[in-house]
Amino acid sequence: PNSLDLPEDAPQETIAAWIPVRPTSPTDPVPDVSTLRFVDSSEASRFAMAKRAEEHAAARWLVEYLLLKSGREPNLFKIERDDHRRPRLVGPNAPSLTITHSGGFAAVALGPKGVDIGLDLEPVTLRPRNLLCMMSSGEERAELECLYDLDEVAASSHTTDVWVAKEAIQKAAGLGMGLPPQSFEVFGRNVIDIGIANCNHIFNIHRWKAILNGQLTSLAIAEKV
Repeated sequence: PNSLDLPEDAPQETIAAWIPVRPTSPTDPVPDVSTLRFVDSSEASRFAMAKRAEEHAAARWLVEYLLLKSGREPNLFKIERDDHRRPRLVGPNAPSLTITHSGGFAAVALGPKGVDIGLDLEPVTLRPRNLLCMMSSGEERAELECLYDLDEVAASSHTTDVWVAKEAIQKAAGLGMGLPPQSFEVFGRNVIDIGIANCNHIFNIHRWKAILNGQLTSLAIAEKV
């Protein structure tokens, strides 16, 4: 595992780490990962591809690693999923939890108890312009479209940053794609106000870039306040 250096303004008492995921091919047999501490055997039995099993196992192993690193006894905790399938740690003074995997590695963050956080990351690569209709709308989409007219490389980088920030908010909100990425804007903003179920919810976004596994990677942590 590798410690993930967080920005100075990230939520206090938050620690994070990342680890490469063992590479697989589509024809590889699905490994049995059910013996890992935080893997649910019934969930593991439904993995259809080796890639999914390896990503799941790497992230769950990181949960145990971070609990130990923060001075907690992993045997006292378990992971449960809520109604939207967001994983949560259950145990004494359980920290908040967020998990992500992309680009050949997995990452996990543990945050303060009772604070909803979301971590996401994506390698910075060229991204086709037609992604914008699936992830953005309104003024935000117009600004990104203008960037593509000027510089595809810069526009791709900004598009990655926007996608990562939105994924982080979706995780902090606990709704995943139940909160459509086209329904809110993050471009050029660090504080996001979103109406969810007739209530306003405010999220702080903390963004940065790092080299992970030899790749320039865009990262974001969202914190519900």
